[in-house]
Amino acid sequence: MAEDGKYRRLTVEGDASTKWICGCFETVDGFFKFCKEHNKAMKKTIEAQIDELDMTMVVDDKKSTS
Repeated sequence: MAEDGKYRRLTVEGDASTKWICGCFETVDGFFKFCKEHNKAMKKTIEAQIDELDMTMVVDDKKSTS
């Protein structure tokens, strides 16, 4: 997330001081939205980074017996 707000948009149209070359943007609350052109590549990149950083754990919700 850009701390200085350089890449943030308040609306889909964006800040007039920022020129976007595609439809990707970061919301003011820190979430990213990717255009159709970049969505697949960014999803793969994010998933790979999550795996590399070991940011998940397996949760087995089937432990409870009925």
